[in-house]
Amino acid sequence: MPNIQTSTVLQQQAIEWILRLDSATCTPADRQAFAEWLALGEDRRRIYQQLASRWNKLDRYKGRDFPVRRQALSYRAPHKRTRRLSTLALAASLLLGLGIATFSEYGWYGYPRHYATERGSRQTVHLADGSRLELSGDTELTLRVNRWRRSVELIKGEAFFSVAHNPQQPFEVQAGHGSIVDIGTEFDVRLQNRQVAVAVLEGAVKIVTSGSREISANQVLAYDQRGDFLESQDKPATITAWLRGQLVFENRRLDEVLSELERFHDTRLTLADPSLAKLRVSGTFHIGNLDGALNVIAMTLPVNIQRPSPGQVILAGR
Repeated sequence: MPNIQTSTVLQQQAIEWILRLDSATCTPADRQAFAEWLALGEDRRRIYQQLASRWNKLDRYKGRDFPVRRQALSYRAPHKRTRRLSTLALAASLLLGLGIATFSEYGWYGYPRHYATERGSRQTVHLADGSRLELSGDTELTLRVNRWRRSVELIKGEAFFSVAHNPQQPFEVQAGHGSIVDIGTEFDVRLQNRQVAVAVLEGAVKIVTSGSREISANQVLAYDQRGDFLESQDKPATITAWLRGQLVFENRRLDEVLSELERFHDTRLTLADPSLAKLRVSGTFHIGNLDGALNVIAMTLPVNIQRPSPGQVILAGR
């Protein structure tokens, strides 16, 4: 185990290697020299990996213009090794030292975490404050938590949010052309067919699009791609049935039903005739039983189920 003085020297050397290897002027000879330095001891490898990990986390912000960072990335190793750490390497060390505090979950900026689920899968994300995110199948979102705000961008799919209310750190969901601001609640947000539906189970949320409205427990509100509000006949218990392993449809268009079924199964569901899309479906289906759902649809609507290949189902009129 190196002493404190030795560790400091190795940290300085590791920082210079990070800068040199990240530079556009890095040569094969530089990389060979780095490999030889790294081979001199396990302590070098350990310290380099720790600092490189921090540098890589900070590197997620290449698109943002920090003057000190720009100087550090343009660093060129001096020809004369008269000083262990150059001014620019010092700037980099400050970035490395402060970067975690600045860009961590509770820093002033935070950094984004990206989550995505495949069809037929689910994922639960727990936040340190006790909040919980439940991602449905075929769902994608980006989460950013910092000292001032907790924010989510729902890119596609559906997610349920159980939020620990904190007025000093608001929780906001961006979906489509609107945002949903928590007022201490449990709510579901579904982005489908360019429409967003918000269902509140407990508490209340504020929805801001082209206008602003608040909804509370047992209410549902939707808005379209223009940000105009749409009244919904759905009930919160219907929208959130997927949390209980069910899908509940009440007079829903067939194309919407198929789109939702697809999120929970690795099977492509298509209509042979676009005019079939407007047929209406009502019923409760078990998420894991796609065949059962399709059989009920075929029994209640004038359609036949065709399976031209594995992973593909076509609904044709009869």
